[in-house]
Amino acid sequence: MTDHPAGAIVIAAYNEESVIGRCLEALEPVLAAGTLQVIVVCNGCTDGTAPIARTHRGVTVLDLPVASKTGALRSGDAIAVSGPRIYLDADVVMSAPTALAVVDALGPGGAPAGRPPLEFDSSGSGRIVRSWYRVRAQLPSLSRVLWGAGTYAVSAEGRARFGEFPDIVSDDLFVDSLFGPTERIIVPTDPVIVRAPRRTGDLLRILRRTYRSQDDVARDPGISTGQRAQIRDLAALLRRRPSSAGDVVVYAFVILLARMQVRFARAPGPAWERDSSSREGTLA
Repeated sequence: MTDHPAGAIVIAAYNEESVIGRCLEALEPVLAAGTLQVIVVCNGCTDGTAPIARTHRGVTVLDLPVASKTGALRSGDAIAVSGPRIYLDADVVMSAPTALAVVDALGPGGAPAGRPPLEFDSSGSGRIVRSWYRVRAQLPSLSRVLWGAGTYAVSAEGRARFGEFPDIVSDDLFVDSLFGPTERIIVPTDPVIVRAPRRTGDLLRILRRTYRSQDDVARDPGISTGQRAQIRDLAALLRRRPSSAGDVVVYAFVILLARMQVRFARAPGPAWERDSSSREGTLA
């Protein structure tokens, strides 16, 4: 055991009994050695998330009565050790070597923010969702951002750029906005595995949640910088691989549909639209 962990991993968990075990099992080496502090913040859980997390030796488990990811992040931050911090979704698998590589890259003299590479596992998804993620995985402008990967990390200096997490839905979008392109790094290490949603409706829930957090969707009728970058990426993909035209059409249509659902909704949707399908078994 080390005397002082080099950094912390904060995992906000809401009814994650089906996935928290595999998340923590992947981190067993750092738990056993004490090289990183791992905090699971259960918030409003009515299932076995907390008991399962407590079976993993070395994990600090907080059990909050109210379901709030923002509250969970704030509580985790309050007890996290100094040094780099990784914020990890409970349904994402990050290996111990990957976690250590990220903390090392964001240590003294390192980058202020970053994340590991990611791979999408769409093996359990329907045809439209698989098509959408084939395109998503090939867009350079999205491969360099912090959001959408199920994890992001900040150095001690990077964390000092803001106080408490604000009351917003997409914390990863908020943190990404605090750093310029040259300040964010994708650490050259093993990727995290992000399981794609099973059905088109599940994918739309994720996209609607994201777009509700983007000011340009709610108030700006123009095209944002990020949208322009995606358009350029899609055009380049079509030039490079004309055979991908069908996938590109699916990708664009699903995004357009999600944006229209947010913009023209008769009443505000729920603050948190969760995809539970990626926590289920594979699609037959």
